[in-house]
Formats: sequence, C-alpha cells, structure tokens
Amino acid sequence: MTYSVLVFDGGSGRFGVGVVSGSVAVGSRVPLGRGGLGVVVTQGYTNPLFSRYILEYLDRGYDAEEALDKALAGDPDPRYRQVGVLTAEYGVAMYTGEYVPMERGGLSRGDCMCIGNLLSSDEVLSSMLSACNRFSSLEDRILKALEAGSRAGGDARGDRSSAILIYGEHPIFKGYDKLLDLRVDYSMNPVKDLMELYEIYREAYHVKQDNCFNLVDPPGIEPGTSALRGRRPTTRPRAHPPIDSIL
Repeated sequence: MTYSVLVFDGGSGRFGVGVVSGSVAVGSRVPLGRGGLGVVVTQGYTNPLFSRYILEYLDRGYDAEEALDKALAGDPDPRYRQVGVLTAEYGVAMYTGEYVPMERGGLSRGDCMCIGNLLSSDEVLSSMLSACNRFSSLEDRILKALEAGSRAGGDARGDRSSAILIYGEHPIFKGYDKLLDLRVDYSMNPVKDLMELYEIYREAYHVKQDNCFNLVDPPGIEPGTSALRGRRPTTRPRAHPPIDSIL
C-alpha cells in the first residue's frame, strides 16, 4: 500500500516526510506536519484524522507515544491502521495494526524513521533507512530514501503516486510553516518523476543552502516589474453580488 520516510534536520530545525504508494494521490491524505513540532504519517487503511489529532496532542505537551495512544483510543478499529510519528522534543512512535497487510513494519535510527505496508519485501525499509543516513541535506535524504525503497521493490502492487513535504520556519513569511509540498498524483514511475519535479522547483525558486526561497521572474518580464504595467484589462471586472443575494 504505502511506504514513508520521516526525517528531522537538527541543523535547520526542519522536518520532512516523503511517501510513495500504489494508490492514487497519496500526498493528499497520508503525510502531515507542523513546523517546530513534528511530522506524522497515517497509512494502511488510512484514518486521515489521525495526523491532525496527534499534532494537536503534541502541541498540548503529550509525548509521541502518548499522542499516538490517545489517537488510537478514539479510533473505531485501530487494527487496520499504521502510523508513524517523529518529533525533535517529544520522541518517536510507531504503530502497526494486526490487519495491516504484509509485508509491513517500521525502522528508526536517530533522526530518521521508515515505515510501510504491503511491501514487495522486508528489504524496502532497510534500504530506505540506509539511504537516508548516507546523505546530508534534508531533501536528498528523503528523496534518496524513497528511491532506494522503490528500487528494492516498493509497493507490492507497483508504485503509482508520491509526495515530499518540508516543514519549518519560513525565512520571509513568519507563521507559514510549509516550506515544500510537491506531489505526483499518478505515474508509472512516481519516485523518478518526484525527483525531477524537485529539480525543476529547486531551479525555479533558487533553493539555496540557507533554505531561502527566491522566486525567479517569469520569462519575458524584467525583474521587479509588473507583468500588467501599461496594459488595460480587456473587460471590466464584474462587481461582487450583494451578500444577501448569495444567502
């Protein structure tokens, strides 16, 4: 079904999560995080509410195990769930229910966690963890771990979608913590496509070593100028209808 990698980068204080699945649009429901707090994946037969509940419990001061236990206690049937939680201050936690399909499991070493189910073999997770610890940048650690998992066989049904998300303190917009959110919702090679998409993103936004993101001006537009300067709109904008006409 799904395999994921969760990583904390102590140098920058950022969290990252990468995920691959044989299902469509895995990035829309499995991974979630919060800058300064941690990242969570909820997979298997996914309960998409888990991540929000666990992050809220962490924010209230519960450690990772406690937050996971409280979320599981409110689930109608946790035997179908697989959940991974990674934080900097509140520890890590993993859970795999007895009805989650084999091969399944989770591995954790230092600041990296790999967790998955319905895998082609148990080598998927070990390959991911090994790759995660061979690289230095957060993005490389996540993408290379996903690549290693895919090469080891990945989802037993075949990989079809992927995603990478990074959370941390934005260098410009304080209070906005989602630094990166890239997804491949359907592909015959979603990991390769995700890595290529990240390279396009990195070049377009000038992702630097200091983690600042500077948008490149679109082709044909001088830096610092407006694309609409000196032009008239072709049609007059329509006025918004009165509120009482909508209700």
